[in-house]
Amino acid sequence: MTKTTREYQVCNNCIMDTTDSSITFDDNGLCEYCQNFYANILPNWHTDERGEREIMKVIKKIKKEGEGRDHDCLIGISGGLDSSYLVYLAKEKFGVNRQHKVD
Repeated sequence: MTKTTREYQVCNNCIMDTTDSSITFDDNGLCEYCQNFYANILPNWHTDERGEREIMKVIKKIKKEGEGRDHDCLIGISGGLDSSYLVYLAKEKFGVNRQHKVD
């Protein structure tokens, strides 16, 4: 089997490069991860009051369905910063898995 090598390339927007052997870039040098972020994540990322209202609808449903149970929900985590921080937010900011009364 012949191993093909390609020219080293770094995304024009972030630090991702061809050390990720399966990474692809568009004609503008934007990696697939940045393309996905701008096309799918950013349009739905609301860091203002709108985002908090949307998440509170979900939190209220979780608490209502968990009422009277030992746990409100299960959260799968990898142990990395992102998932660990989500667990922290759920417990400390949103009060998931605490004794509570739903209005």
